[in-house]
Amino acid sequence: MMHVNPGGKYSAISSFVTYVKALESLDPRNFPDEYAEHTDRIKELKPFLRAHGILDVMNIKNPEVAALIGA
Repeated sequence: MMHVNPGGKYSAISSFVTYVKALESLDPRNFPDEYAEHTDRIKELKPFLRAHGILDVMNIKNPEVAALIGA
């Protein structure tokens, strides 16, 4: 799920931030399905983030998330 801006366009950035924050709040041992779903969504956003140059100007602080998207 990507967030929709007021103009109707999808925002990969807001979706990425939302999924990363959710991932960071989950314990993968207690919520393995939800954790896996969030990691899948984050991986799916990689092409959008790359296409818009976001990963060229943004540092990913969470090493696990950085590994998910190859940053």
